[in-house]
Amino acid sequence: MNNLNRRKVINNMITFRQIEIFLQLAENLHFGKTAQQLQITQAALSKELVKLEKHLNCQLLDRSDKWNITLTAAGEAYYNSIKPLPELMQHAAFSAHRASRGESGKLSISVANIMYDYLQLGKLFRLLHERYPELKLHIRDSQASPDVRKQVESGEVDIGFFAVSNLHNHAGELRQLKLQELSLSFAIPGNHPLAVKPDLTMLDFRNYHFILPSERQAPWLRSYFEQFFMEHCNSKPLVAQEALGLLSTRQLVAAGLGIGLVMEPPEKDPLENVVYRPIPFGLKRQLVAAWHKNNHSRALRNLLKLLPESGCVQKLAGK
Repeated sequence: MNNLNRRKVINNMITFRQIEIFLQLAENLHFGKTAQQLQITQAALSKELVKLEKHLNCQLLDRSDKWNITLTAAGEAYYNSIKPLPELMQHAAFSAHRASRGESGKLSISVANIMYDYLQLGKLFRLLHERYPELKLHIRDSQASPDVRKQVESGEVDIGFFAVSNLHNHAGELRQLKLQELSLSFAIPGNHPLAVKPDLTMLDFRNYHFILPSERQAPWLRSYFEQFFMEHCNSKPLVAQEALGLLSTRQLVAAGLGIGLVMEPPEKDPLENVVYRPIPFGLKRQLVAAWHKNNHSRALRNLLKLLPESGCVQKLAGK
C-alpha cells in the first residue's frame, strides 16, 4: 500500500471520538446538551456525526425536526452494537497495565524433581497465585537438572529450578540465584560393613559397589567422581546400578544393591535402612533458580521477589 492510499484509509477510519459523540447523542437526543457535556461546539459535534454517517453510508439520527431528534433504525442497531465499547476499552487498558506489571499473562516454569525435597515451591506457587490471581503458571517437571537448564537456555521456559555443582557451574547466557548449597553424602545400606564404621576414607570403598547417575544424565558429576576415585584408589569405582534422583537412589541403596552418592534428605526415615556418611572431598550441590539474561518478563521479576518470602532462599539448618 502506497502512502497516498494509506492516508485515504486513515482518513476514512471511524475514530473513538466519533463513537463517543454518537453514544452521547443517542442517549441525550439533544445536540446542545451533548455539546456541553463533551465541551465542544454544536458545529463540531454535527461535523463529526456527518463524518460517521458518511463512513457507515447510512443515517443514524433523524434530524428533520430539530426539536425532536430520534434514532433511525440503523442508528438504534448501531447504538446497541457499540454501547459496550467504552467499557471494553477501559477493561482492555486495565488488562494491558496488569500485563505490563507482570500481574497477568503466563509464566512458564521448569523444575527438576529433586528440588521439591528441599525447596518450598508449593508455598512459592501459592504466594504467586494469591498476589497475582490473573497470572497463569505453566509448570513442567523434569527428572534431570541438565534438562531443565537446556529448557531455560533455549527459551522454552521463563525460569528453571535445578541443581548444579559448586565446582562446575558456568552460567553462560543464564542469570542464576543460589537458593541453597548442600553437601553430598554417601548413602550406605544399613547392613553394609561400612555402615558401622564412623570414619571412612576413599580406600574403604575400593571393593564395594556403587549406584551412580549415568554418564548421559550427569556427565560431569560421574566423570569427577570416577577421576577422584581413580586418584585415591588407583581403580575405577565398581558400578552395580545406574539411577538418577534422590528417591530412586535411596530405594536402591535401601535394597542393598550398592552405595549411593546423594544429597542427604532433609527428613530421614528411621525405617529406611540407610545411613549417611560425609564424602571426603569438597563437592557440593547448589540449588539455583535460573533464567535467560535476555528475559525481561515482569512476571518473572515478580516471582523472584517472592523467593525470600516463600522460604526458598533459606539454607537448611545445620548445613
